[in-house]
Amino acid sequence: MELEVRRRPVRYARLEVRPDGKVVVTAPDGFEVEGFIDRHRRWLEAKLAEIDGLREIAESGFPVDGEFYTVVRGRKTKVHGRFKTVVLSAYRDEALSGLKAFLRPRLLPLVEEYSEKMNITPGKVFIRHQRSRWGSCSAKGNLNFNVRLVSVPPGLREYVVVHELAHLRFPNHSKAFWEFVGRFYPEWRSAREELKRWWSIIELNPYWRWLGGGSEEFPEIAGPDGR
Repeated sequence: MELEVRRRPVRYARLEVRPDGKVVVTAPDGFEVEGFIDRHRRWLEAKLAEIDGLREIAESGFPVDGEFYTVVRGRKTKVHGRFKTVVLSAYRDEALSGLKAFLRPRLLPLVEEYSEKMNITPGKVFIRHQRSRWGSCSAKGNLNFNVRLVSVPPGLREYVVVHELAHLRFPNHSKAFWEFVGRFYPEWRSAREELKRWWSIIELNPYWRWLGGGSEEFPEIAGPDGR
């Protein structure tokens, strides 16, 4: 178990299991961490077991639209849906640019469709490589979407679009916000839970770890067919 203890001037200790399996305890000075972990061991072991199960899935290839594709190292990034193969550049910037190019025509029509349905006019739409959120919106009405949305099932991308557009009407997570989201995406609760699962998968995926700068070398792992 990879454990990190953070000493902070907090009133109560907090135990967190990160999407990549790291255990983080945030506690005040003098707080007895070992006993705290023991008291929550059953919950902790269940969370770590869940992540171990996701790790096996995450290491089966590169996720595209909720499926796992075989990766071929190449000069220019390109997704071949017919052959369930991703040609991934060994240069991070080029690889991310190729993934953004793949995502854009799948994302912009959703923004256009739901902008009309929700009677909301967004500003510019950007696709960025964000490390902590699926999307965001600015005070100017611009929308930012994470290139990691390449990997999730299309229906979850749809939810993220609805969520961010709704923030242009309600810049919070109030009851009114969720009621508004529910008018256009009734299954928002299950989508939120499924997105948490996919965030863990992406955090554990060797290729996304490499794209995030977590590994110096281009990963070589087996594809979905085991080769």
